[in-house]
Amino acid sequence: MATTLVQARIEPDIKKKAEMYFHSFGMDTATAIRIFFAKVAETGKIPFIIGVETEDLYDAMVADQAYQEYIDSGKKSRPFSELLKELDV
Repeated sequence: MATTLVQARIEPDIKKKAEMYFHSFGMDTATAIRIFFAKVAETGKIPFIIGVETEDLYDAMVADQAYQEYIDSGKKSRPFSELLKELDV
């Protein structure tokens, strides 16, 4: 079977920690990467959920609603630093 080289830059601490888990599963890094690629090729999807924490999503929704209310009140957008000064933060 022919193969091709895949290279990626990864922070050393993340690589070390991931390799520790791979080895505990009885595999090396190359095998883990092959499993990931195979699953994506098989399903057409990332094999895990990518998203944000519920609290972060809620904060973003509240911020978006507040911004929309600000715009709806006829005010114009301004730099965040000016908003902080207005709020005395």
